[in-house]
Amino acid sequence: MNMQNEARSGLLVKTSLAILVSGTFLMSGALAQDSDDGFGGDDGAPTTPPASEAEFDDSQNFVPLSELPVEDVYIKEAANLSEAEAREQLTAVSVTPDGKIEELAPDDAALKAMLEMVTTLEEGSEGDTSALSEPGSNEESDSFAELSNPAESVIGADTRVQVNNTTAYPFRTMGRIGIGCTGTLIGKRHVLTAAHCVYNIRTDKWYSNLKFSPGQSGASRPYGEIDWKRAIAVKGWTKNHQRNYDYAMIVLKKDIGNQLGWLGYGWKNPMPRYNININGYPGDKPFGTMWHSFCKMSIVTTYRLYYPCDTFGGNSGSADYVYFKSSKKRIIYGIHAYGVDGTGLNGGTRIRKPVFENLKKWKAKY
Repeated sequence: MNMQNEARSGLLVKTSLAILVSGTFLMSGALAQDSDDGFGGDDGAPTTPPASEAEFDDSQNFVPLSELPVEDVYIKEAANLSEAEAREQLTAVSVTPDGKIEELAPDDAALKAMLEMVTTLEEGSEGDTSALSEPGSNEESDSFAELSNPAESVIGADTRVQVNNTTAYPFRTMGRIGIGCTGTLIGKRHVLTAAHCVYNIRTDKWYSNLKFSPGQSGASRPYGEIDWKRAIAVKGWTKNHQRNYDYAMIVLKKDIGNQLGWLGYGWKNPMPRYNININGYPGDKPFGTMWHSFCKMSIVTTYRLYYPCDTFGGNSGSADYVYFKSSKKRIIYGIHAYGVDGTGLNGGTRIRKPVFENLKKWKAKY
């Protein structure tokens, strides 16, 4: 386990999992799930008209989550969420490089899933294991270097390994974002990442440095640096600054996924404590190098996944994905977003059904 530089000893809020909204909300009954499958590649609601122009933050590096005025919401507040409040939280806000802003209301499926979730409260669970027919495998090691040496800022042994062959699938679907975060292709031009990698809630401005370099390895960008044409997050992050909505999408100008492929993403309820893979660009390693972590989820909550995988600043936006070796499927169930907190673990934003529905809608529209 290690500590990202997003995570520092003085997190803005250290509240118990028992009282935070991250306490688990599980719907009773049989396993519910859905996924949008990945693709290996050939090579290896009405819209609100633009109302204003955005101001951009031209910083070269994103602000770590620990330095942002993030709001944590208590269970009682979330349980009393009205339909209007839920609709606002899930409403997407997007920006284009020329500053045009557009809003996109959530569809009925996402809104219904959100309201069902907040009215079904079950605290204290640490993840379901009954549906764990396949626990999830580590990625094949052919693309990895030998085990890395411990880093000074890592607590305990550093178990990360460098990905040398970043042009192999699935590593070529992952890339470095100009602002210093990590993103993963989940469609032909659609990059999944963390919301704090596209929108700075301290300045309430969108980052402008959002070019995507898939498969970057040091100074080498085997597929170039691809321009972006739209960034999307939800008002739960851009307006209300809530940690639970720390997910985003960057839409590229080029359909690079048709060549490189992309990863699938999905949701499950209850959520098994799978073994997960995380690949990204940690800031404590040589610039632009990709590193791999593997571990088992420790805690599953309504909005978050917690795990002891080694990460560091720059991993923000990395996919928390499960590799089902028997079917060769890879499904993303979370987006890495923050380092060690009161749980003693690193964590990511969980892909719940409302998040899943939003991502599908954004892919279809943009």
